[in-house]
Amino acid sequence: MTTATTTSTSRELEPDPVPAELRVVVELFTGELAKVSFPDVDAAVLQREVEVLSTRAREVARARDALALAESALAQRTAALAQLAARGLAYARIYAEAHPDQVELARKLDATVAAAAQRTVGSLATPVAPRRRGRPPRTPRAELPFERTDRAELLAEAAQP
Repeated sequence: MTTATTTSTSRELEPDPVPAELRVVVELFTGELAKVSFPDVDAAVLQREVEVLSTRAREVARARDALALAESALAQRTAALAQLAARGLAYARIYAEAHPDQVELARKLDATVAAAAQRTVGSLATPVAPRRRGRPPRTPRAELPFERTDRAELLAEAAQP
């Protein structure tokens, strides 16, 4: 009994995979048209398709969950590799400094460190324009398309009967 309750509760939490406009048709065939059957279409056929669609939607949800877990694991392993690589570069630089005959190795290490620093800076820095300070610039008022007249002329015209 607990299993059935858990299953129905989890189904209630899932979004309905059937689009609203199709759900209306299915409900029409399970309600008013329940006793009507057309070639290849009736309430039972539509209900089977809804069940298949729901099954596929659950499979997609499980696949998305698995993908999210895999991406998380990948990010963790990438971070672990980055730490090990940084430690390895530090050891290699100390080694190259301790052995003056390893000039070529020192150049490679410097190039590697510079490229890694450039990649890190490039990925972290997003070009953002600095925010302007102060008042916005004044915009000139648009002239109306008719002729300008003096206020006195307007008042005189308004006073005439």
